[in-house]
Amino acid sequence: MIKYIVKRMATVLVVLWMVATLTYFTVHVTPGDTATAILYSVGGESAVNSDNLERVRSKYDLDRPVYEQYFEWVINAFKGKLGTSYKYNKPVAYMLKLRVPNTIRLGLAAVVLSIVISIPFGIVSALHHNRFLDHAGRLFTLLISSFPSFWVAVILIIICALKLKLLPVGGMQGPQSLILPAVTLSMGMTAATTRMMRSSMLDVMGQDYIWVCRAKGLKWNKIITRHMLKNALPPIITVIGLQIGHVLGGAVIIENIFSWPGVGGLLIDAINAKDTPMIEGCVLLIAFGYAMIHLIVDMIYACLDPKLKYGGEDA
Repeated sequence: MIKYIVKRMATVLVVLWMVATLTYFTVHVTPGDTATAILYSVGGESAVNSDNLERVRSKYDLDRPVYEQYFEWVINAFKGKLGTSYKYNKPVAYMLKLRVPNTIRLGLAAVVLSIVISIPFGIVSALHHNRFLDHAGRLFTLLISSFPSFWVAVILIIICALKLKLLPVGGMQGPQSLILPAVTLSMGMTAATTRMMRSSMLDVMGQDYIWVCRAKGLKWNKIITRHMLKNALPPIITVIGLQIGHVLGGAVIIENIFSWPGVGGLLIDAINAKDTPMIEGCVLLIAFGYAMIHLIVDMIYACLDPKLKYGGEDA
């Protein structure tokens, strides 16, 4: 297991470097001058003049060749120095430290809500295979997976916030502000997890040992909790891990729609200002979180199923 983790961590480092490199040069080839974008985002059109442009380029070394800026950034990044934000004039690490807890709070709320809904729905749907509850559950997952998250967000804001005035439109005004973005963010994950839970339960229900348990006269509830769920959960762990990664990406859109002060909002602001250090910091953080979630999921899967082998060795 240790050897496997070391290999995966090495892979994570390579992936992070590739993501950072692609992001860095993508930002530099997009139209627009970085110095102009910085001045415009800070002081508007009146701040953009030749003197200020020269000062900003000199301050942030923007007058140097791109490859020199890139290599310097990579070296500093490996030292844990993500640089200073062009727009906020503060260390990128400091800005991320302020926003990360909010994104984690939103992501956890969405994941917990999805699990609480999808696993029971999947189980009930499987136990009532090809009956009314099964058809209703499948229709439910089809509907919530068909609508784009941004469209759902707008509809929820109109109904729950503007019309009924039950919840805040956006921002972070208390626990109630978490409800709408968490519900919106959880919908895609809920649909995928419900379908997988149903499929996994149906597969387990068809196994011979389930029929043996029933032939021995075991109570149906005990068969479900002790035998079915135990063997149906490992594939669900993988799906949940994959969906958590999608939640990280989806948070970028949802945070901006609901004005949630997380990493997603920071990333969009940085893109608009061509704030390269902040863009790199946000993208690296999201990529690192995605990679670590996959590693943790693989480890949990190995604990649930010791027969798995990594690199030819028992986990």
